[in-house]
Amino acid sequence: MFFRRCSKRLLLVALALSLLITCCMSGSIQAAKPRYVLGFSQVVMNNPYYLALYQGAVDTAERLNVELIWLNADNIVARQIADIEDLVTKKVDGLLINPVTPTALESAVNKALAAKIPIVTVDRELSKGHTSYVGIDQWRAGELAGDFIGKTLGGKGKVIEIAGDPGDSAGKGRGGGFRTILKENYPDVNIVGPWIGHYNAAEGMARMEEALAANPDVKLVYCHNDAMALGAMKTLKAAGRNDVLIVGVDGQRQAYEEILKEKQYLATVINNSYEIASKAIEIMVDILDGKTVPEKVITGTILVTKDNVADYYDPDAIF
Repeated sequence: MFFRRCSKRLLLVALALSLLITCCMSGSIQAAKPRYVLGFSQVVMNNPYYLALYQGAVDTAERLNVELIWLNADNIVARQIADIEDLVTKKVDGLLINPVTPTALESAVNKALAAKIPIVTVDRELSKGHTSYVGIDQWRAGELAGDFIGKTLGGKGKVIEIAGDPGDSAGKGRGGGFRTILKENYPDVNIVGPWIGHYNAAEGMARMEEALAANPDVKLVYCHNDAMALGAMKTLKAAGRNDVLIVGVDGQRQAYEEILKEKQYLATVINNSYEIASKAIEIMVDILDGKTVPEKVITGTILVTKDNVADYYDPDAIF
């Protein structure tokens, strides 16, 4: 009797294991079917900011049970147009775009709109066609950096400007706000440039070398993102120019670490890419759920200096 009971129990266990294996192979116990399929057309992946943007999108898509198709245009307009058209062909439910430029994607955007696919722009804006934009106030970021620079220099001195991509909305804001505030309030500050560094650290190094050779009397360098600013700092240190001050934008962890030293790197403006991507996915899901969303969702646009860097620095941060 004992062996008979054991045999029955073993048989039940074997059947249960067999059923579990079969279910796993058939996919019947996998995660629930995604609520929506979202396409994300990304401008480029050439610095840590964009890696954090990607991670924020992926993590939030998983949390909200949506499928995410991510395509990288490598900063090429024609490729981004093709990427968007491909996502339209795939019949995604929603489209998120970080555009190369505000206007160059109009033909592809029109195809998405004709297919009734809603669009959310991330970090950079389109000139038209999107339901909502999620990102910082780029113009305000430029103003904050410009005002800080004007005060730091006592209203006079030469500033080198290193910009990201020509014509992109982020650069227009960060450069426009910066130049406007200096012209209005600190007219004796002399801005030279911009040199184009494509938001990349290696190009920031190279452009700083060129700019420094032409402007040895420079007092400060303003870069449109921290990656280029960190690259520029390497060039300055190699040239023995620790006297040239640095201001960036984005709030990159390594920039915070330099600001904490209270030496050469003086300030940055927060542009939390993980938060921006996460919020953009949430906004798109709200749109697809039939909810009303704001035309602009502005995340924190905050100047960070030695006075408040400890409030924002996280040694374990992705970005």
